[in-house]
Amino acid sequence: MRHNKFDFSRMDFVIFQTTSPVSVSLSDLLQHSDQKKSTFGMNLNHRKNGIEMKDGVPVSLTFGDVYFSKEGGWEESRYVFWEGNRIPKALSSGSPNVCTVGELGFGTGLNFFVSLEHWLLETNPPSFQFYSLEGFPLPTETLQSLNHSFPGKALWTESLLQSYDKQLQSWKEDPKENVWKCQFLHNNGKTSFDLNLLFGDVKECLVQFPIVDFWYLDGFSPSKNPSMWSEEILSLIGSHSQKGTRLATFTSAGFIRRFLESLGFTIEKQKGFGKKREMITGVLQ
Repeated sequence: MRHNKFDFSRMDFVIFQTTSPVSVSLSDLLQHSDQKKSTFGMNLNHRKNGIEMKDGVPVSLTFGDVYFSKEGGWEESRYVFWEGNRIPKALSSGSPNVCTVGELGFGTGLNFFVSLEHWLLETNPPSFQFYSLEGFPLPTETLQSLNHSFPGKALWTESLLQSYDKQLQSWKEDPKENVWKCQFLHNNGKTSFDLNLLFGDVKECLVQFPIVDFWYLDGFSPSKNPSMWSEEILSLIGSHSQKGTRLATFTSAGFIRRFLESLGFTIEKQKGFGKKREMITGVLQ
């Protein structure tokens, strides 16, 4: 297990790995679009792990779906998950000392980076624990597609990619080494945003999650990835929730809505992002 700390309080951060610390400035964080400086080649035609690139966006050949939308993908993530879970309202009304997010489907890390950015923009937010899982971890060259699609955003740096790749290789050698940890410090010097990314089967990873305050249900669509939306998995979501836990997802499939209601969630349909007609949000009573 590798634990990295990122200190934004002085507009830079330090990565503490198992060897010597590597200092990285914020300018390096923002220079991710300069691919000539990266040691990770951007091979847009690779098919590793059942992935192909279409117009610069990774597409899963296994599930026949895109990992994110290049047009409006950043705004969609904010709309569906950050705002759909009413996190801004929770922060403004005085949330607990620590908020826990649980995500199904890390993918390229888009939802994580969107949430991190908005957390950093808060004046005095509580600490966040962001738990996510990924059964098909993407190679580093595919993760870099996020940088190309959203230039100007602080996303995957070379140091982050190196750390991620080391943990990924450790997991491939030993399935027990399946957690990648990163910690980002807020400018207030008091709170942190911690990423806990678990590699492996959704059920095996989900049982390791703590009680969650906000769920990001972001697996591929139920018709293309039914195992992510099975009653067994949804039941685990319920058992890792508490009164007041909220959830949000892009799908509005009836069987998902009805089963979540049977678990005690009050489910609401709301307007989907852009041209999408509907999405659902919910709260556990």
